[in-house]
Amino acid sequence: MAKIKIKDIEMLDREVERLKRRSRRLEEELGARADHLRDNYRSMAMNAVVPGIANSGFLGVVGGLATTLFKSGAGKSMLNSVLIGALEFIGVKLGIKLVDKIRNRRHRRKRNSANPEADGE
Repeated sequence: MAKIKIKDIEMLDREVERLKRRSRRLEEELGARADHLRDNYRSMAMNAVVPGIANSGFLGVVGGLATTLFKSGAGKSMLNSVLIGALEFIGVKLGIKLVDKIRNRRHRRKRNSANPEADGE
């Protein structure tokens, strides 16, 4: 929209009202988008992990079952505990590998600095 040059108080009031209406309309649009996201986040997340899972044969059944479990209280807590346990296990494994890698690198540096001819030559 083209800029309007405000010449008097009446024009200023009209512009303020126009901007308030626009602000309300944008807030309602944002609210509708948030409602859509809240209603569809499960299927969006599943499709992000495995594209097309919601509409495929066997995996669609598994996805529907997972969605049902996620909606129920007991299933949700069980699913959360399984996922958290898996993530902790993966994190510990990656952490151990990282610590071992750093430790081995330090030991090699110490060994090479103590014995400069141990480079393999």
